[in-house]
Amino acid sequence: MNAVQRFIRSKVLLLTAAILIAAMCLSVLVQSQSQAALNRTVDENSRGLYDVLVQAKASSGTLLQPEIATGTGGIGFDQLEAIRKLSGTAVAAPISLVSRVTQNLETPRLDAMDFLGYNSGLAGTATADQATGATAPDKWPAAESVLTDDAKKYRLTASAVSSDGVSEQTLFKSSAEGTLGKAKLLEEKAGGGSSIRIAAPEDETGIKFPSPAGGSEHNLFNLSVALPMAPEVTESVVAVDPASERALLGTAGDFLAPLEKAPPADARNAGAVGRYFEGLFTNGIDLSELEEGPDFLGVKLKYWAPLMTQYQQAKRTGELTADSQAIPLVVRSGTSLDLTYNVKIEEIDDAGKVVKDVGTVSRSLGKDYLPFVSKDPFVLSWPGSTDHSSLLGSNGNFNQGLYTPAKWSTDFSAAPKYQDGETAANGAEGKTAVPGEWVTVNRLPEKSATGGPVDQTQREPVDERSYRDSVATGQKLAAPLAMVYGTFDPAAVSQAAGDVNKLPLGGYDPTPFSLVKDAEGKTANAELQPSLSATGLASQSAGAITDYYGLAAARGYTENAAVIDAVRVRATAPGSWKEAQPEVEKLAADIRSMGLEATVVAGSAREDASIFVPGYSKDDAGKESALGTVQQSWVRQNAADAVTGSLSGTNITLLFLTLCGAALLTGASTVSYIRKRRTEAGTLRAMGWTQRRIRSWVLAEFGVGAILLAAAGALLSLLSWSLTTVLVTAAVLVLYAGAALFAAQQLRHRDVVDQEAQHDERLIPVDSPLTFANRQLATNKFNTLSLAIAVGVFGAAVGGLISLLIDIPRAAGASALSGLAAASVALPSILLAVAGVAVGLVLTLVTGRFELNAKRQYLGILAAMGWNPDMLRQVRLFENALVGTVALPLGVLGALGIGLLLAPYAALWAGVAGLVAVLCWIPIATKVVQ
Repeated sequence: MNAVQRFIRSKVLLLTAAILIAAMCLSVLVQSQSQAALNRTVDENSRGLYDVLVQAKASSGTLLQPEIATGTGGIGFDQLEAIRKLSGTAVAAPISLVSRVTQNLETPRLDAMDFLGYNSGLAGTATADQATGATAPDKWPAAESVLTDDAKKYRLTASAVSSDGVSEQTLFKSSAEGTLGKAKLLEEKAGGGSSIRIAAPEDETGIKFPSPAGGSEHNLFNLSVALPMAPEVTESVVAVDPASERALLGTAGDFLAPLEKAPPADARNAGAVGRYFEGLFTNGIDLSELEEGPDFLGVKLKYWAPLMTQYQQAKRTGELTADSQAIPLVVRSGTSLDLTYNVKIEEIDDAGKVVKDVGTVSRSLGKDYLPFVSKDPFVLSWPGSTDHSSLLGSNGNFNQGLYTPAKWSTDFSAAPKYQDGETAANGAEGKTAVPGEWVTVNRLPEKSATGGPVDQTQREPVDERSYRDSVATGQKLAAPLAMVYGTFDPAAVSQAAGDVNKLPLGGYDPTPFSLVKDAEGKTANAELQPSLSATGLASQSAGAITDYYGLAAARGYTENAAVIDAVRVRATAPGSWKEAQPEVEKLAADIRSMGLEATVVAGSAREDASIFVPGYSKDDAGKESALGTVQQSWVRQNAADAVTGSLSGTNITLLFLTLCGAALLTGASTVSYIRKRRTEAGTLRAMGWTQRRIRSWVLAEFGVGAILLAAAGALLSLLSWSLTTVLVTAAVLVLYAGAALFAAQQLRHRDVVDQEAQHDERLIPVDSPLTFANRQLATNKFNTLSLAIAVGVFGAAVGGLISLLIDIPRAAGASALSGLAAASVALPSILLAVAGVAVGLVLTLVTGRFELNAKRQYLGILAAMGWNPDMLRQVRLFENALVGTVALPLGVLGALGIGLLLAPYAALWAGVAGLVAVLCWIPIATKVVQ
């Protein structure tokens, strides 16, 4: 019988080689696929819109806060040009925080439908002209009204409520009473003819809220009641270079195209711009051009009305000076500020008792609100009202736009400041917000529009905590004039910035805060909303974007100054992060040589930072209270390298544990082989074979297995060439060769001596399956100890593998890239772990077969003695249970040790898994090994 035939006949060697080949192939293929998936995930998600963030002074640490437009400046335009001239620079886009802008939302009003129908004297010469969109007189609906012919008494209660996402705050609540009724058309005789006017009912008193609110008046379509003034709203403004910003954002930056056509700095005098538009209307302007917007240096200014009205108001009040500049703006569409205006309408009798609850109407700032443009964001409609004002068309429905110019300020504009806190097990960093001063909002103006005094007692000012510092300005600051060129959608910009590899653009793509724990440490779930003052921790997208000439005008700079907060640089190097890394690092080094801080953000990912917020609010006694802990997505530098390194290490450790299991299995199989072939070796020795020939005879059988292992390794190398494949193949071959040499050395014939005591009083009497099992295990100590160690190793291996799997999310880190990468390697890691568990289980089964023939023999004798199948099954169960009792501490302690060594944060779970594995082995072994 040749070596191949003997190898096949020797089931132990064949099983060992098969398991080693299977473990080797599975481990290498799974590990290589896992590594490939990891590298692919990292490469696809580790390079954002730009590669290097340039600042005059960068924060320490590897976690970058998202607000990079801080208002601190420090980078000059000469340095910007030097960066652009570097050979590795593709795009260099500067950005700066400009100012805070406080906007008066003007007087809210309540419109009650009181439509009087068509009247040529009031509607004018409106026709069905398609250019204006007017409705033909014969198609006007009949008159209708929500009011009655006889005036009724009403009570209106107006209130404004704001929310920071955690709690609501009533800013004011004011009531006014009066009688309202349906208006009539009166024809009055006058010199040369007659005139038509709108007259209120004789018994109507109207409704008048305290100053500065006006009263009520009738028009062709509605009865309008002036409501108390809404709180002022504060926005932020950022400056960019439109051309480079468009290059950075791609098509998502097309909203900045109009800003590229803004006039040069010496052609932005606010007075000259205002006079130009006045000249257009003086000389006449076509209605279609009016609807589309008059042309201004190649840009159709759709929002020309606010520019004109604010220009005239600023000129009238003396705010407009010879140094005032027009600032071109692209304004944000909509707002995330949670501000709601409510009006409760009640019909009452003369005694003030409610006769009928007419209803409550509400209006919130929303997607239709435009900073610097929206005149009447709080126009509320009486229940049941229909708006007929569109009957006059776009010309008849002309809205002058925002009347009062906004107030520009640099107080409390800068980015929040944070102190470092504790670091979590997964690397997530804690921060503490640094509170600043209190800012008072919800104040009324000192004088009304007519110059009269204002009743200040009708509204309580509100203090909001600022977490920001003031921004430096130039020496001279003249009131600027806003000139709106277009709008932008911050959600579309944020989407273009990406998700996992999202990098802060600065100001117009804000990162929200989520409250996760309140001040008492209880779990919470709320998103913080921006404050009225825009000085709080949470901020919405910038209300407007301008260029750097606009920044100079708003902050009073007359000469070039180092006002650039940050420059976002994209490298010319194409490809993934790993491919571009050398050139990006070189570009960053070149920028640092200019005396600037260059942070490589390619290979970064967003990560939630936990921020404790102290001093967020205060009670009437002035006692301050913390908000709690919020989370905000920051940027983790070098996330790609960290994730790749940690998860690759986890994969290699899983592979190592699987190979360790294979090594122990090989050892157990070798012992089983020696015990089975020792008698044959003795016979050959008696036939005159030398020890060397016997060793050659043994090694020939092992050589067949080695050839099979080498062939499998060669095939693996062809399919998946890597250093890991070579190392695994070499390790398996060395392991197998060592087992062969050990078997050849130990396979010597020895005389078998019956050592069983014949008349030993210490023999345990066999009176039950338990005592018989105990006696058999005590008699065969070698087999018992070997099996217990194998089961303990199995439990330890299971615990170690489970701890590694549990520890993968922590080891990956806290960034968004970590989650994606961990998900990509989860299935391969589980397969590797299952392979390791399977190898360990097979090890115990092989070890349990050391004396299988002897066991079958004594079980047959017991059956012949009358033991029933249940008693025989109990013998096997008790044998395995006693072995498990010995193996239990080995498995649990071994699992804890491996867990502490490889995954300390999951060591407890490793011990639990080791305990469960040993307990599960007992019924499995009882069922399988029979």
